[in-house]
Amino acid sequence: MFWLALLVALVGSAWWVLRAGARGGALESDRADLQVYQDQIAEVGRDLAQGRISEEAAQAGRLEIGRRLVQARDRTLGEGPRLGKLAMTSVAAVIALGTGGLYLIYGSPQKTDQPFVQREAELLSRPPETLSEDEIMLLLQEQVKKAPKDPMPHALMAQVLASAGRDQDALRAFQAAMRRDPKNADLVAETGAVLMRLNDGVVSVDAKSAFDAALQLKPNSVSARFYLGLADWQAGKKADALAAWRTAYVVNAKDTQGQMELVARVAEILSQLDRGPGEDGSGPMAAMANAGPDAQKAFIETMIAKRVDRLAENPSDPSLRLSAARVLLMTGKLKEARDLLLVGQKQEARDPLLSAVYGLALESAPASPVAGASTSAAMPKR
Repeated sequence: MFWLALLVALVGSAWWVLRAGARGGALESDRADLQVYQDQIAEVGRDLAQGRISEEAAQAGRLEIGRRLVQARDRTLGEGPRLGKLAMTSVAAVIALGTGGLYLIYGSPQKTDQPFVQREAELLSRPPETLSEDEIMLLLQEQVKKAPKDPMPHALMAQVLASAGRDQDALRAFQAAMRRDPKNADLVAETGAVLMRLNDGVVSVDAKSAFDAALQLKPNSVSARFYLGLADWQAGKKADALAAWRTAYVVNAKDTQGQMELVARVAEILSQLDRGPGEDGSGPMAAMANAGPDAQKAFIETMIAKRVDRLAENPSDPSLRLSAARVLLMTGKLKEARDLLLVGQKQEARDPLLSAVYGLALESAPASPVAGASTSAAMPKR
């Protein structure tokens, strides 16, 4: 049916364009001839007014000019459509043959239609990890049709789109979810996160307003408190950011999953390699992405030395310590990295948030080098 509809549409479009072209040429010719004959009729009128010809001669001249005008129009209209029909027939034949050929190559003429109910059942029977983005979206769109007032399918579509980097589409999906559940703090906070990503990762005024609104709806919202702390972190207010994250961790003591998500997010921010405290945001790691192994290794060794020296001057800076440990792990220096993390965990034993952050980092770090594993430096993602 798709190919048939396409064929009809293409043939119809070709016919309309060619017919319009032929008719346009005829009309253009009509206008030129009409102007000539109008000039002749005007000239007959002037001759009659000046007494050069009689009334009978003038009337006869007008009749003759009118007869020629009618003949010219008939001739033009007769030629135009014939040319248009010939061209239209040729184009239509090419389109028909081309469409038919494509259908035979890519289509399935022997395959019966598959109702979506069967297709949906087949998708739902498969493990979720085997579904493609388009298949997941298809299931969610069908769920939207079944439950148009349910915000959850829209929220899930927004998360799928956001994970695919389609933040503009994700924003529209989150907004659709919020229209169905305007008092859902998590939806409001995640909408602010999308606005932040659309602003190159910087917490904009609109994003901060969304986070504030989420806190009004749910004072303990992990997402809202994390992103508000991130706004302080980006503004250089490191102590305020850590205080906001620490409060979020403490007030959500009964929400273990929320605490784990918060710790992972904070650990990622604190351990960023290309923009630590006191460094510019020019992204030196990105500049080395295409460098050779020797250049990369030398660069990373320089990063390690720089961070270790600065850490000696300010041993309580968690960002320096975590980023230095991250680079050491990249280069296979596992013992040195774990030593740094253990010292940090001991220093921050009374800080529930940072103690959890160091604990997560230690859990993620191997206890010892894997036998036979290469210790060559690999460039980090950030």
